[in-house]
Amino acid sequence: MNSKNDILKTGIILLVVTGIAAIVLGFFNFITERPIAKQLENTYMEAMKAVLPAEQYTKLDLSKYKFNFDTSGDSKLTPDPKLIEEINEGKSSGNVVGYVIKVAPQGFGGPIEEMIGIDKDGKITGIKIVNQSETPGLGAKSEDANWNKQYKDKKADKDLTVVKTTPTQDNQIQAITGATITSRAVTKGVNTAIEAYKVIVGSNK
Repeated sequence: MNSKNDILKTGIILLVVTGIAAIVLGFFNFITERPIAKQLENTYMEAMKAVLPAEQYTKLDLSKYKFNFDTSGDSKLTPDPKLIEEINEGKSSGNVVGYVIKVAPQGFGGPIEEMIGIDKDGKITGIKIVNQSETPGLGAKSEDANWNKQYKDKKADKDLTVVKTTPTQDNQIQAITGATITSRAVTKGVNTAIEAYKVIVGSNK
């Protein structure tokens, strides 16, 4: 009899402890969720300002646009509408200066979140990697400004390709040594942004 009572008491104690632990965990999640979200929002805002300086940014409703891209080429580089996560319109003095497209192509170690700025004249104004889990010393170099500055000033009139040697054409990007997969993923993201830009601009005419 005592044995059964002991088991029952133990069960009740475990239930109470588990319940308290869940409440405490939920409380800490509640009080930290908002600061984390705010920090992430600040990170994205800083990235947008870095790739396309503007006085204000307005998130577009993607459901209003039809992103029907030609995906018949090299799957490692061709634009993919499923990669588009967010598009913001940048304005200064009430005039549209361009767009910031956030995409998340699949890299070697996972999704690579990147922001691409394209101005109203169809020129890439910069890219910023905001989150990645690529190999340190290799794919992680995609965050290096000395590498991703290759994309700046490229015209958004044709897709970019990746080469392992010094580029000989305007639409070529030199891969990170030992990280071709990452280089192609980032470039696929940029190509997606280029096509998204064309759709947005075409819809606004």
